[in-house]
Amino acid sequence: MKKILIEIPLSIIFVFGATFVVYNFLAGISPFWNTQFVWSVILAVGWTIVAAGYYHQGWLVHTKKSSANVSVVLPIAVFFIQCVLFVKGIYYHDWSLVWGAVIVNSGVVFSLYQILRVRKKIINR
Repeated sequence: MKKILIEIPLSIIFVFGATFVVYNFLAGISPFWNTQFVWSVILAVGWTIVAAGYYHQGWLVHTKKSSANVSVVLPIAVFFIQCVLFVKGIYYHDWSLVWGAVIVNSGVVFSLYQILRVRKKIINR
């Protein structure tokens, strides 16, 4: 247990530190920042991968008939955040945010449905 209490802050420090270093390196490179379409495509592909993870989680719950060690809190939080990003994408005319919200939430809803369906069956036994 003590080891994880060290690993969590180290993970946070690593991510913030690496982000700071990379941002400072890229901040002065204007061609890097002027490629909005490329970043939108990368973001859309990334959201598709996240959605695939939620579909995979839902599939595992469905096939194993168990939702042990699977929380509903994270997918519910992701659902609401994606709703905010959907509205933001519409406002800013950013198709990658709209796409991400729709595709990720489709996977989230599938996963949540499987989790709740399996838990309901266990409770009704």
